[in-house]
Amino acid sequence: MDMQVILSQMAVLFILLAVGLTVGKLKLLTPEGNKVLTKVVLFIALPCTILTSVLDSDIDITVADTAFYLSMSLFSFVIAFAVVIPIIFLSRAGKEDRGLLTYMSVYSNSGFMGIPVAIAIFGAAGAFYTALFNIWFNVLSFSVGIMLIAGKGRKFNPKLLINPPLIAALLAIPVAFAGFKPPDILSETIRLTGNITTPGAMIVIGSSLSYIPLKNVFSEWRIALVCALKLLFVPFVTWLILRNFITDDIMLGVLVIIAAMPTAAQSSMFAIEYGGNERIASAGVFITTLLCGITVPLLVYLLL
Repeated sequence: MDMQVILSQMAVLFILLAVGLTVGKLKLLTPEGNKVLTKVVLFIALPCTILTSVLDSDIDITVADTAFYLSMSLFSFVIAFAVVIPIIFLSRAGKEDRGLLTYMSVYSNSGFMGIPVAIAIFGAAGAFYTALFNIWFNVLSFSVGIMLIAGKGRKFNPKLLINPPLIAALLAIPVAFAGFKPPDILSETIRLTGNITTPGAMIVIGSSLSYIPLKNVFSEWRIALVCALKLLFVPFVTWLILRNFITDDIMLGVLVIIAAMPTAAQSSMFAIEYGGNERIASAGVFITTLLCGITVPLLVYLLL
């Protein structure tokens, strides 16, 4: 395991967060501007990232293996929800934040953090399996995830479920099976547009943090619950169950590593877009990213 890869990815994330924090403090990016940037990242850049993750995969894996792995990826979400929902329900968290806390505890930063870490541990196959996992991640994030964060008490338009990232994720499934390769000009355009996703998302989160007192980031007890679930309990239970179904060490390892990644950056952007608790979401992304440098190597050592 190349620890330098994990630490370098964390460093990049925190530098981008610092940029967002700075432009927020300097009023260069206002809350209104943050909402505009959120829309650009979610509905333009992210769909291109989803397609690029599949289009750039050259690993030779059979259709049967691909189908099996996709089914196990979906099963890993079932496991995570089964673990998280009752714990969040029994906690003292208010009803208005339960959906957001559930999202933060289930959905991982499986893109920017997940892919490089999977490559460092498992090589090219790790990158391909992570890209396949991200198909389900985006399908479920832009459907179930939106409903969790919007909540019953908030205005929610079901038409929002038909959105560019969800369409891109659904298109990625036949593309992955067919091994389709578009013309180089189109491929490069999609890739360059997708490159906006990570810096844009981190700047949004950093800017969101600039609007709240930093002491509140570390004093929110619900973040401790999210950290325990997201970084330790969910990945452990995922490993405990999936090892009974998956004999391939790489498949199992990638799903465990993804489960151990910090909270998805979309948590903060969804909270902004759909009326969730932006303060908790931004703090959760920040702290889980900070702690995963300790928890990921620990889980790899103990489980894999």
